[in-house]
Amino acid sequence: MLKLFEHETLDVDNLADQDTAIDVQSLNLWFGQKQVLHDISMRIPKNRITSLIGQSGCGKSTLISAFNRLNDLYTGCRFEGSIIIDDRDINHPKENVSRLRTQVGMVFQRPNPFPMSIYDNVSYGLRLQGIRVRRQLDDAVEQALRDAALWEEVKDRLFEPAHILSGGQQQRLVIARALALKPDILLLDEPTSALDPLTTLFIEELMAGLKKRCTIVIVTHNMQQAARVSDYTAFLHQGQLIEYADSDTLFTMPDKKQTEDYITGRYG
Repeated sequence: MLKLFEHETLDVDNLADQDTAIDVQSLNLWFGQKQVLHDISMRIPKNRITSLIGQSGCGKSTLISAFNRLNDLYTGCRFEGSIIIDDRDINHPKENVSRLRTQVGMVFQRPNPFPMSIYDNVSYGLRLQGIRVRRQLDDAVEQALRDAALWEEVKDRLFEPAHILSGGQQQRLVIARALALKPDILLLDEPTSALDPLTTLFIEELMAGLKKRCTIVIVTHNMQQAARVSDYTAFLHQGQLIEYADSDTLFTMPDKKQTEDYITGRYG
């Protein structure tokens, strides 16, 4: 199996607190009367890439959105259970959701640059935090664009509209926008599904480098991608966590028949 970055495997069934970025405990979630997630418990390790796989409608995007409370934006959403990040339960009523979304960044399926310049896109979140010193903004924008492997391509046109960039460049710009806030966790919801194969590989290599500085959780329908880039993979079916293990094990020796059927194409 091709891996972009080798690592020491951790036992996710017995993950120590200091190695845990997200600790999900008995999470149930409803939209109105419909229950979407059923008793999810899992520990996601720090500075690793964890993929969520499963057929459409199985709850992957809902689960990843629970990690920075984006589901709160939907009327009728309610949840039970705990999600522990940085020693606090983010589902607590007194959680500072704005601070949480700075700490836990999100990149969506389709690039969504703001209708402003490349520079203003990257500096947008920093300005919202009250940063106004131009030199500080300049340094942060450059670093974020370098971290997203985009600086050399845009350094001479920072004040041109972001929409002039290609699809792959726009996706890296959105990643840079998230990285500018120095998140501990980066959530990627189908980040390459709208991109060509070469650009997809570029983003995958970018992810492999970024995990040195933050934890990455990715939703993907592409099992080859999950096998290539992720250290751990979780398989969901109908809102339930069926199997969760290091990717090499899950894709070569799955423990559950449902997992084997899915990765071999027998259903889904």
